[in-house]
Amino acid sequence: MQKKSILFLTELKKRMKISLLFVALSLFSIACNQKKSTTADKENVEEIELVYHVEGMTCDHCEKSIQKGVNELNGISLVEANHEDSTAHVVYNPAETDAKEIIAAIEKRGYHVVE
Repeated sequence: MQKKSILFLTELKKRMKISLLFVALSLFSIACNQKKSTTADKENVEEIELVYHVEGMTCDHCEKSIQKGVNELNGISLVEANHEDSTAHVVYNPAETDAKEIIAAIEKRGYHVVE
């Protein structure tokens, strides 16, 4: 009788370890799938295209400065600054950044955005 109890307890421990392993793998799988869906949600958001009137640009260096500053933000697909017509053309994902952050990035570089 005692041998049966020991065998039963040994078998029970094995089954518990296997069950815990399945639970851990299930939780890991769920966590991985949630990250994928979050990334997919950001990709499915329609991008916004804006053109800003920027005062203070006088040369190619000014254009590159604005492009560099705005490109440091997350969610930026395109930045084209033009000192000849004083514009900055920006395409961005609104799930990752917004117009206020873009304006702040331009003005941080010493230029003024006319709204």
